[in-house]
Amino acid sequence: MLSRLVTSRRFWVLTVLITLAVVLLAGAAAYIRFYGTDRASPEQGRERAASLPDLNCSHTPLGGFYDVWSNPQVWPHLGCAVAPAEPVTGTEAYPACMHSLWLREKRLFVIVEDSGRRWLFVPDESGLPEDTPLMVGPASRPQPYFPATGRHGWLVRSSAWGARCGDGARGNETVFSGALQQFEGGWLLWNSDVCFVLFADGTWTMF
Repeated sequence: MLSRLVTSRRFWVLTVLITLAVVLLAGAAAYIRFYGTDRASPEQGRERAASLPDLNCSHTPLGGFYDVWSNPQVWPHLGCAVAPAEPVTGTEAYPACMHSLWLREKRLFVIVEDSGRRWLFVPDESGLPEDTPLMVGPASRPQPYFPATGRHGWLVRSSAWGARCGDGARGNETVFSGALQQFEGGWLLWNSDVCFVLFADGTWTMF
């Protein structure tokens, strides 16, 4: 009887210890992912690092930005990061023939063209207040576009692309929280959904 009790206690103690170890390991993994450490496996990390030249960068992109930057189609053009990544918030919309993102902290628009793969920074000189209502399309409309309003409405009426494509919008303005990092040869911009690679020569791609 006594030996069974001891065995039972040992069993439950071991079970509790193993459970705690699993929970702690899962928590550590989540912490690492959240704070931006490279998410690839050690073998993948070594393979990627071996494919990169010795850039001797003072700043290294982390997490998802590292995943994009280490792509052989990206890093030769971006070069080293010149500053750490910083959080950005804002709104985005889809005016005719382009996708526009307003970066609140920078007071800056990023326009990525639908065709031609060109992009552009446009300073926000609209003078609109912080609490400007988001652009919302009519509940029902016979046409694919509706008049753009708010900040993105100002953008399409004041930019060359807007003048060429018209001042209509294809959908509602939405908010996002993301990140931005500057490199020698461009920027990485994450809008909490995709990562835009904005090359200094005016071309772009996304992952």
